[in-house]
This record gives sequence, structure tokens and C-alpha cells, in this order.
Amino acid sequence: MTPPASENLSRTGFPVWFVNAFADGFYRGNTAAVVLLQEYPPDADLLALAREFGFSETAFLKRLNAGEYRIRWFTPEVEVPLCGHATLASARCLFDNEAANLYEISLHSLSGDLRARRKRDLIELDFPADIPEPHAADDEVLLALGNPRVGETLFAPRTKNLIAVYPSDADVLALRPDFSRLSGRTDLPYFGIAATAPGADQDYVCRYFAPWEGIDEDPVTGSAQTFLGPYWSRRLKKPILSGYQASARGGYFEVEVSLPRVLIRGQAFVYLRGELIPGWQV
Repeated sequence: MTPPASENLSRTGFPVWFVNAFADGFYRGNTAAVVLLQEYPPDADLLALAREFGFSETAFLKRLNAGEYRIRWFTPEVEVPLCGHATLASARCLFDNEAANLYEISLHSLSGDLRARRKRDLIELDFPADIPEPHAADDEVLLALGNPRVGETLFAPRTKNLIAVYPSDADVLALRPDFSRLSGRTDLPYFGIAATAPGADQDYVCRYFAPWEGIDEDPVTGSAQTFLGPYWSRRLKKPILSGYQASARGGYFEVEVSLPRVLIRGQAFVYLRGELIPGWQV
């Protein structure tokens, strides 16, 4: 029997994949790099490689046992506690290779134990819910976001995100944030800002901005659905929702709220696979 691709590659280097998450082909969704390591090197090496790739997130996996992995996520600037699209990308790579015979894998992270499952033609991520709370946002922040006329603002305490809810999807699409102005506000408690509204063709639309993490606009943000899902589920009185992230690349997802968890489903497309040769550590 031919060994999985990851086993072949690990003899000379480390397996690496480039994956479009929440997409089924080229030029859509959110691209993540996925690297499978035998051991984690110093954080400075992981950050340097994430910066070299230049994607909004790079996921670094370490195999623990059969179907069980440690996962860490790095932007080009910092390590983050949770990332949805890079987890979806990682699950796609594992299910295509060394976890090909498994229905579910377990991923240990800074945000606790996560799971990824096969679900029809999708991959389902099992994440902890982040229940948003009412929050009075700074007027200057809303001005820098591009439209101060929001319907309401909330705060997601687990992931530390501001949520700006607008009356229509047109309001969300029209936003032109001043990222220099936002990133200059180092006094704020936010990791990012999610702008959202009811959708015309989906239950809701969203965009996500994180200039404090080196990501002006994220193409598709799986982790944001841990708080947007519960918000829209309560507001629309629906446990299962369809969503669209209205970035330049765009991405679709399905969200099921089953408190205290949120199930996020989407596709992922591997467009490049290879190996990371020795010598990349700084």
C-alpha cells in the first residue's frame, strides 16, 4: 500500500499545504498554510515562517496520537488563540492524508479541545460558543469603521471582538475602514471587529477587520461565527443558519448553534502541497 503523502514527505522535510478554506476552488475563500511538524520549534521560528507565507493565518500541527493533534495558529504578526479557516484547512489536509479512514479528529488548542468531522461534502468544526454581550462602542471607532449609524454594538468576551450590527447588507458592503486610525487605538480591548447585517440571499452577511493582528480585512473568518452564530440564531429564532462573508474573495458557511458549542461547516480546497525543507528556522 502506498503511504499517505504526509508520510512520504516527512522523511526529508515537513509536509506543507496551501488551502482555500470556505471555498471549493481557486481564488475564493480564505487561504491558509498548514504545516505538519514532529515537534514545535521556538515561537520565533513559527512566527517567521507565518510571515514568510504571508497569509492571514498559518496552522502548525503536531501529531499526538491517531486522530489527535495539537494545533497552533499564527498571523504574520502574532499567535492567536482561535482560527476557524485555518482549522478547516488543517482538517481537509488530515482527512485527505493520514486521517483518511477517520470520521472525526481531535485538535488541542489555546481555546480548548476542538473537533473536526466529515459532514456530507463539508467539514464540520465543533467550537466553543462565544455569547455576545451588549457593549457601548467608542464613537471614534465607529467613525473609523466607516459608518457610525449602527443598529447595535456588542462584545464577544471569549474572542475579544467588537460586533457592529447594521440595518442592511448594503451598509456592510459599503464600509471603507480607516485601518491606520483603528490600529492606532492601542487602548481598545478588541482583537478585531465584525460588521454584520441580515442577508438578502443568506441569513446574514459579515465582514471582519483585525488591523491589530496585522490583518486589515480577513477574507473569511470561521472563528467569528462562534459569536455571530449565537447572535443571529437568537435574533432570527433559527438553530441552523446560512452565512456569507462579503470580502473581495468571499466565502460561504453553514452554522448550527447547539450551546455551549457552535458547529461551523464549509468546504476547503487544497491547491498546493509539498514539503518544507530543512533550514527554515531562524
